[in-house]
Amino acid sequence: MNSRSGWVAVFLTICIWTGFILVSRHGGTGALTSWDIVSLRFGAGALIAALCLPYVRLPPLRVIALFSLYGGIGYASVVYAAFRMGPAAHASVLLPGALPFLTAIIAWLWLGEKPMPRRAVALVIVLAGIMLTTADSFSRGPQLTSTLILGDLLFLCGSSLWAVFTLLLGRYAVTPLAATVSTTLGSALLYLPLWWLFLPSNIDQAPVSEIATQALYQGVLVVFVAMLLYTFAVRCLGTQTVALLMAFVPVLSALAAVPLLGEALSMTTLAGLGAVTAGAVLGARQHQSLRPPGECKVT
Repeated sequence: MNSRSGWVAVFLTICIWTGFILVSRHGGTGALTSWDIVSLRFGAGALIAALCLPYVRLPPLRVIALFSLYGGIGYASVVYAAFRMGPAAHASVLLPGALPFLTAIIAWLWLGEKPMPRRAVALVIVLAGIMLTTADSFSRGPQLTSTLILGDLLFLCGSSLWAVFTLLLGRYAVTPLAATVSTTLGSALLYLPLWWLFLPSNIDQAPVSEIATQALYQGVLVVFVAMLLYTFAVRCLGTQTVALLMAFVPVLSALAAVPLLGEALSMTTLAGLGAVTAGAVLGARQHQSLRPPGECKVT
């Protein structure tokens, strides 16, 4: 039952992250600066996190700082800046698509956790699927420019920061709700004063609808609901399994583009979909033979 709850949590996270790609790219073309969107992300999220404070036991200050710097301020600042430079197709591939490989590499170099043979094979299969999806997405996008390349590098940087955050969640025995509340509040307390005093802002010029959309999706769904689900899934299924399953996001983004953007699915994308599905299933099957890393409880 615990494992089943983890699968539900990671499925819902994948759905929210897929929408996050589209909403964030829309925000990157609007009136708000990337710094404004970060402020809405943590400002709205902090309001919910503050209501949850009486129900959680916060981790030590050092852990809160690490969660906030990697999974909060660092990730958000880099990613929202990248969305002003690169298209959603690049983001969907280079953020969640690269996550399983960066998580595995960082875990190997930092924690000495060498991937097991079946997990390594699964990663290679998923990599093949991601590369097929990448080739198709990039071929239909704008030509590479220095700005676009910088945006892609920032997406990869953001994925690396989230990979470290994922490993930190597995390293420290913090409940999902406590991890979500501490990351959100820690990020808000560190970031919002800096944004208010020093960072460029167009929030007074942006339409109310744009502000509300970003605040609700980024601050409520992404920074709080999705983070709570993600940390819960990591606790139930483990860091490597959850990171591997996030490779479904670029595939779902490609599928969503059919009804939303009127884009037809090419044979290359369909092949990528098949490879990602096969690799993720293979990697997830290995998890079934392993003991879950922690007890599946939200609080």
